[in-house]
Amino acid sequence: MSRQKLLWITDLHLAGPGSPSPQDVDPLLRLKAVLRDLRDHHTDADRLILTGDLAQSGGVEDYKLLRDVLDDFPVPYRLLVGNHDHRDNLRKVFPDTIAIEGFLQSSEPLGDSRLIYLDTQAQDGHHGEVCPARLAWLETELHDAGSKPALIFMHHPPMTIGVPPLDRLRLRDPDHGLYHLLLGRSAPTQLLFGHLHRNVSGLWAGHPFTGLESTHLPLAFDMAGDRLSRFPGPPAYGVILVENGNIVVNAVQRHGKL
Repeated sequence: MSRQKLLWITDLHLAGPGSPSPQDVDPLLRLKAVLRDLRDHHTDADRLILTGDLAQSGGVEDYKLLRDVLDDFPVPYRLLVGNHDHRDNLRKVFPDTIAIEGFLQSSEPLGDSRLIYLDTQAQDGHHGEVCPARLAWLETELHDAGSKPALIFMHHPPMTIGVPPLDRLRLRDPDHGLYHLLLGRSAPTQLLFGHLHRNVSGLWAGHPFTGLESTHLPLAFDMAGDRLSRFPGPPAYGVILVENGNIVVNAVQRHGKL
């Protein structure tokens, strides 16, 4: 069987002209450094997946920045939305982005796996949600995947990680529909999300999950504080290898001059 290679970046927080650059760093400079690394070492990949918070304010100019830097990237990419994004503005700049019932989500087979891109943006606020329509869509996708491995990419984590201000902003699932849907699936399933600006992994609903550091700034692991705390750190990306039903996620920090 062939091996699939996926590249993964998250939480870019790009700020176009007139938008404040968050935390006094240049998110575009950091993103370009990561993309140079990917060009130098990983152009054999099958997909580049960006799991939301592509823009800081969700403005059209923010997405034009992203379009410009991805314009000649040699690997096909897929865009997801996060809590900072604006669906309509994103589609104005990236009109080929698939929308299903108003949500920017889709799926595709790749090798012996199925890649699922789930929209977890809430109607209001910075937390995440999966409404009944999205849950029903995901149930159909997982059913169609059958016994094949499924990789579910999304922005918000569905579980708490022990950091109070981040846990308040997780994906809210009041009826535990997502949990029970995944609990009932026996085939290999991997959850992959951003939002936390941290590397985190574990098991939830019987399946492994991975959160990835940002191309922007990392967030501190503070189990006692009530406010988010950022600190200087290198931009990061992920390299995912899928082969013979096995899924390996490598978290890579991009060191060196930006």
